Amino acid sequence: MSRFFATMGLLMALVTGAFAQAPMTNKDVISMNTAKVSKSLIEAKIQSSPAKFDLTTDGLIELETAKISDGLVKAMMAKTTLTDVMTNDDIIKLSNAKVSKSIISEKIHKGKNKFDTSVDGLIALRAAKVSDGVVKDMMTAPK
Repeated sequence: MSRFFATMGLLMALVTGAFAQAPMTNKDVISMNTAKVSKSLIEAKIQSSPAKFDLTTDGLIELETAKISDGLVKAMMAKTTLTDVMTNDDIIKLSNAKVSKSIISEKIHKGKNKFDTSVDGLIALRAAKVSDGVVKDMMTAPK
C-alpha cells in the first residue's frame, strides 16, 4: 500500500512539474517585444506568470537598450522584490544610458538605496548631468 502512495506521489510530482510555468525573465520580455507581440499581451503575460526579472542597474540598461517601454518595465517592477542597493554610481549609469526619469524614480522609491547627497555628492551628480528631479528623488528616498 505504501508503495502505491509513493508511486502516486511521484506521478503527481511529474505531472505537476510538466505543467509548471518557468519564471519569466528579461529575455522573455525582450523576445516578445522583438517579435512585435502587443504590449497589452506582454503585460498580461507578465502579470499572470511567475517572474524572475533582473531589475538591477545592468538589467534596466539591458531593457532600455532593447527599447522595452516604461509601462512594461513598471509591470515587471510590480512583480519583483527589488533587493539590490542603489548608489549614486547606479543613478549616473542609468542616466547616461538614457533610462527614463520615470523608471529611475520608480526604482529609487521601490528599492533600497544608499545615496550620497552630501555637498560633494550633489556636485558629482550635477557634473554627471543627472536631472534635478532625479536628485530630489534621491534626497527624499527611503533608505
